[in-house]
Amino acid sequence: MDDPVIKRVLVWSGWLRLSHASIGLATLALLMTGWLIAESPSLAESALDLHYLGSSFLIFGLVVRIVLFFAGKEHERLPGLFPASSELYSIAKTLRFYISLGKSPMPGWYAQNPLWKPLYLVIYLALIILAISGAAMPDTSTALGFYVPSVHTFWAQLVLWFTVLHIASVFMHDYRNQTTDISAMVNGYRLFLIEGNQAGPGADETIQIVTLDSLKRRD
Repeated sequence: MDDPVIKRVLVWSGWLRLSHASIGLATLALLMTGWLIAESPSLAESALDLHYLGSSFLIFGLVVRIVLFFAGKEHERLPGLFPASSELYSIAKTLRFYISLGKSPMPGWYAQNPLWKPLYLVIYLALIILAISGAAMPDTSTALGFYVPSVHTFWAQLVLWFTVLHIASVFMHDYRNQTTDISAMVNGYRLFLIEGNQAGPGADETIQIVTLDSLKRRD
């Protein structure tokens, strides 16, 4: 068998990274300004202006992401966010990685973390509901029998917890498993260890994330 080959692969397109940055930064700004609007009356007016500005960036990021659901790379499209039956083993191993706080080995994957795929779908839905309910609040307090501010608050709290867990998990990936998740969302590239000549970009079963120790051993 041939020696493994380290390969640097462009996984995330520029549009995907732009969408991710717009949604991520806007979400942080919206959570902060939303808290100020509710808890700090003296800053509420200024915070509201920034809240509306942040919502514009959020809507831009969501529009780009929705377009990529249908026109992006294969793994950026909507079907790519539904876990396949072949990914159940990776999902179980990823759960063990989290439960052990990074002590258990984490499996490799090509694009999205298979465990988080359905959560991404829920969060995209939550962000869309937040955008719609936020736009509706100045003009109406109820819609379809729901109190709009309560709907907005509920989904905002869900997004808050997801944001905390998402940031914590990504840092855990890079710190405990020494992956390239953070830099991949900056430059689009991930590092892979390809077994033998099996270098197909979609062959998840033959791809593992390269660890720092693996790179050192090959120096």
